[in-house]
Amino acid sequence: MKIYSLLGRASLLLASACLAVACSKLAATSTSSPNSGPVVTPDPAVAAAVPSPTQNPEDLMPRIRPEEAKKLVDAGQAVIVDVRGTEAYKLSHIKGSIDYVLSKIEAGDFSGLPKGKRIIAYCT
Repeated sequence: MKIYSLLGRASLLLASACLAVACSKLAATSTSSPNSGPVVTPDPAVAAAVPSPTQNPEDLMPRIRPEEAKKLVDAGQAVIVDVRGTEAYKLSHIKGSIDYVLSKIEAGDFSGLPKGKRIIAYCT
């Protein structure tokens, strides 16, 4: 049983790290319009000289559709964790979500999170 707890914590830590990277990329590329992304025109000469990037760690993280998340939460099998920070949480958050700062997860502090439930984290 102890090994499952350690594996769960390691998985959560990895998920949190990937979530932090994804959130920082979103913050770095956000624009004034929520539906438009940055416009990038690739230079063919530069593209040929630069090796193709490896897969982003956040691409490896499982995604969940809102409907599935709601079903799991309603069934008591999962909790929603808001990792954006307390100020953002106070402004707006998913009803019933837990305010749990990402830095605590990155530090390995899972003391405020329920055991035996799926953790569904969001940052935006």
